[in-house]
Amino acid sequence: MAFKVKYSLQALEEQFDLLEYIIRNFGITKGEEIFQEIENVLELIAENPEMFPASYKKPELRKCVFSKQTSIYYRFKED
Repeated sequence: MAFKVKYSLQALEEQFDLLEYIIRNFGITKGEEIFQEIENVLELIAENPEMFPASYKKPELRKCVFSKQTSIYYRFKED
């Protein structure tokens, strides 16, 4: 059973800023590619939320290293 992914307002803003930066500096094709990669990772997380380790700084969060410059932090609830 896959969990439902819910974005915080901060997460949405940061994703928008990231994609805007990539499109501006590397083109729309690269932006679309990164967007799809993010969606793929979120699907994996929804299917298996424990696949990434807990954050050292905030153990209630899990950390997925997306690239050298970008990590995805998330938490999940059983409900």
